[in-house]
Amino acid sequence: MKHVRRRLSYANVMSSIAVFLVLGGATAFAAKKIGTNQLKGSSVTTGKIKKEAVAKAKIKRNAVDGSRVRNGSLTGADVDVATLPTVPSAASAQPVAFARVSATGSLDAANSKNVGSVTHVGAALYCFSGLPFTPKGGQATVDFGESQFQSTQFGLGDVKGACPAGTQAFVFTLDNDAAAADPAGFFVVFYG
Repeated sequence: MKHVRRRLSYANVMSSIAVFLVLGGATAFAAKKIGTNQLKGSSVTTGKIKKEAVAKAKIKRNAVDGSRVRNGSLTGADVDVATLPTVPSAASAQPVAFARVSATGSLDAANSKNVGSVTHVGAALYCFSGLPFTPKGGQATVDFGESQFQSTQFGLGDVKGACPAGTQAFVFTLDNDAAAADPAGFFVVFYG
């Protein structure tokens, strides 16, 4: 200890204090002056970011898209419903008219709506008229309970003059095995 005291002089003490002040001040100065240009790529990792330090306001617009969001991390509560486009209601997708027709051409009134009449022509042609609108399309499907191995084709207007005047749409039924006209019961929908 005496050896240390002999070497301790005013000059030694002052120079030691000066060194500590310079080093401490330089570190503080450097910490305040380091900007994004002085950081190397990938030098700031997720572990070095304070929890909740990155707020929405600090994220560049359009920087986060669907590819950067983990599956299941968003729920319905995270969606702003006001920003979603209008979804058509089921009521707007309803057919304007529909019918159930037997293989003999009888209209099932209990399962039909807005269909005036159906005329059975030949073996497998069914002509519709009396619809209270001009149909823009439709679709027919075989009634499996009545006819199991047939298929249907739907068309607008008359089919080469085979239907009576005033026909608005027709359905033609076929035997799938023989690829020939074959009467079949079916359901049909009309779109206006």
